[in-house]
Amino acid sequence: MTRILHSIPMLYLVMLIPGRFTIWGLFDHSWYYAQMMNDTGVLSVQLLALTLMVTPALLVINVLGCGQAFGRWLRGRRKHFGLGSFIYAVLHVVHYAIEIGSFDEIIFEASYLDLAAGWVAFAVFALLAATSNQGAIRHLGRRWKPLHQWVYPAAGLTFLHWYLIDHNTQRVLFWMMVFFVAKLVHLGLRRTRRHRTAA
Repeated sequence: MTRILHSIPMLYLVMLIPGRFTIWGLFDHSWYYAQMMNDTGVLSVQLLALTLMVTPALLVINVLGCGQAFGRWLRGRRKHFGLGSFIYAVLHVVHYAIEIGSFDEIIFEASYLDLAAGWVAFAVFALLAATSNQGAIRHLGRRWKPLHQWVYPAAGLTFLHWYLIDHNTQRVLFWMMVFFVAKLVHLGLRRTRRHRTAA
């Protein structure tokens, strides 16, 4: 059981199981396009939320002084949660491209705010995914952390994209609040830790 919990391939399998139909939908075009776009988008956001909640969770564990083993488990998988989110973002884009079927049409539609926000967010996430490896961390040095802070503006653009396209605004606002609360906890606990260190 311990080996399964620490298996990275098993982690990816667990992350991809909820989206198995979106993967199969690339080959079986009888699947409903709107459902494919909804599922890939929502799963990407959920895993992104999980990624960004790791740091606040680690700070809470630090404050409580317990759950260190779980904290180490989370820290070791934060990158993989982010890559899982990007995989679903790629599926989202691929389903869209297959449905549109024309590069010129994709470029034209990208001029609209709702899709422009999505494309810029995707470009940032692609850059972050490409630099989520030890080689990039060593190469970028101190520049790596500021670069990966761009995940927050990209998340904001993702919500703008989702809000402008999806008619279920309550669901969009719910996940925006999850991100907002996680960031507030992060900032609050980090400030508290700095004050304690200074004292």
